Amino acid sequence: MVGVALLLTLGNRAPRGGAAQGDAPPFTLASTGGGSVSLSDYRGKDVLLYFNEGVGCDACFYQTVELEQHARDLSAAGLTVLPVVMNPAPDVQREMARFGIATPYLIDSDGSVSQAYGMLGKGMHANLPGHGFVLVDGSGRLRWRGEYPSMYVSTKDLLAQLGPYLS
Repeated sequence: MVGVALLLTLGNRAPRGGAAQGDAPPFTLASTGGGSVSLSDYRGKDVLLYFNEGVGCDACFYQTVELEQHARDLSAAGLTVLPVVMNPAPDVQREMARFGIATPYLIDSDGSVSQAYGMLGKGMHANLPGHGFVLVDGSGRLRWRGEYPSMYVSTKDLLAQLGPYLS
C-alpha cells in the first residue's frame, strides 16, 4: 500500500511538456531591473518564460541560478529567459540578492499573465504558478510548454526538450 502511494506521488511529480500552439498572449510587466518589459520587445527572438512560485520557494530561485550558470548555452540556442513571479518587486529583489541572481524578474502582480499562459495552480498553490516554462518564438507564437513539479530541471535537460521547437 505504501509503495502504491509513493508511486502515485512520484508519478504526479513527473515533468509534463510538449508542443504548444497559438499566439502568445501579449503582456507588459514591471521588471525588477527597472521599467517595464513587453513580450513585443523580443519580436524576432525566441523567449523562454519561466513561471514560478517566487518568494518562499528557494527551489525556484535555485533554478534561476542554474539557468544563469548556463547562460552561454541558452544564448547559443538563441534563447532569452524571462522569469515571471507574482510577488512584489522589493521582496523578489531581496531574494535575488540572497541567491546572487542578476537576471531581472518580471512582476505579474495580479496573476493575469500567469493565468493567460495557463500556469496558475500547476504547483503546490492554486493561486500561484508552479514551476514551468513556455517557449515563445520570434513571431510571437507558442511553441512548447513544460511543467516541472519536482521544482527543478537541469539546463541540459531543458535544452534537450526544447531542441525540436527552437527556431
